[in-house]
Amino acid sequence: MLGDRWLPPVLMLLGLLLMSTGGILGLASSTSTEGRVEYLVSLPEPGEPPPIEPLEPSRMAQPITIRRGATFGGLASRYGLPADVLLKTAQPYYDLTKIRPDRELSVSWVSGDPNPVELSYAIDVDTTLVLIRDEREWQAVIHQVEYASEVEALSFSIQRSLWQDGLDAGLPPAGLARLAEVFEYEVDFNTELRAGARFSLVADMMSAPERPNKLGDIHAVRLSNAGRTWTAFRFELPDGTESWYQPDGTSLRKPFLRSPLEFSRVTSGFNPKRFHPILKRPRPHNGTDFGAPTGTPVRVVADGKVVRAGWAGGHGRFVKVEHDGAYATSYSHLSRIDVKAGSRVRQGQVIGAVGATGMATGPHLHYQMWHKGRFVDPMKIKLPNQAPLPVSAKPAFAQTVERWSPTLDRAEHQSVRPAVLEPEPDPTE
Repeated sequence: MLGDRWLPPVLMLLGLLLMSTGGILGLASSTSTEGRVEYLVSLPEPGEPPPIEPLEPSRMAQPITIRRGATFGGLASRYGLPADVLLKTAQPYYDLTKIRPDRELSVSWVSGDPNPVELSYAIDVDTTLVLIRDEREWQAVIHQVEYASEVEALSFSIQRSLWQDGLDAGLPPAGLARLAEVFEYEVDFNTELRAGARFSLVADMMSAPERPNKLGDIHAVRLSNAGRTWTAFRFELPDGTESWYQPDGTSLRKPFLRSPLEFSRVTSGFNPKRFHPILKRPRPHNGTDFGAPTGTPVRVVADGKVVRAGWAGGHGRFVKVEHDGAYATSYSHLSRIDVKAGSRVRQGQVIGAVGATGMATGPHLHYQMWHKGRFVDPMKIKLPNQAPLPVSAKPAFAQTVERWSPTLDRAEHQSVRPAVLEPEPDPTE
């Protein structure tokens, strides 16, 4: 340790060094009356303190599981929400009494407030209803995912099924269903689609940040299957209705669908000499059996009138529909029936669901057709055509064909890129 006699010279040397460097570390010097050098720390001038930003209140969100049979009123009361107020606030956008078990619902709180401040419900994959409490009042807003659209040409081949190969190619389930609908009057995708069939299409591809891509409007489609090729263009008529037409103006829509099920497999065909698996004796099989899980929606194949809806012995739950033009169809072994005798039905309307009621070895649909009172094979009979494109609309339709044909032709020479489209949740309502 330095002695007292060394302290003044050392301090004076430090002072000289500090003053020569402009007051390093903010030190300043002064001389006392005893001739001793004193060093003081230089402090900044006092000023206004910097503003303190208020902390955001912490938020906690609680996902709520919507179980089958649950009601919005019951869920709301469980979490301290005013059900009547929220139902009324949400009504212009969505009826919350129709909440579904496959949708997302959540409630949020902020620290210091025991009452919920927000409720959100996913109306569909891209639309969310948000109810927000502000000073004891609730307000409703809709959050809609915004997609950018770009026209693309795509093509893929079928080796197993439209569903399996389409998903492997990256197409979303909803998009595959729409593709099948274009040609459902010409091809039964359960029985007539062959390995090597090829789909080509021109469509709007929809993209958004952090969202799976979607299939937007389909403009043109081509299907090559079993040596035949169909090309179709989407066209809107002057009255606002849309349909699919071939290049010559022939409508692809027909009075009858080829199949009452969108996707299934045929387990037994039309056979007047079939051996019955339960009765163990020959018995005519006057229809087509489609194997499908219980609950699969069953569509009526054409407009008509329900003439029977109820139990029919070995047919179990049974619906029969009469159609214009001396045709009739029936649907057997249903797990449920959604129509009543005497009601009118429209083509594609769901009239029930696949089941195993009556004399059935497992869940399937037994589908029958009559023409002029006689059983016919619904998979082979030639069905009537729809009216062609109106003459007045042909010039505008010709422009549609001219616009999309070159892009559709190019689509056949390229393959789907899996990164372009990714599977998305089924938006079926």
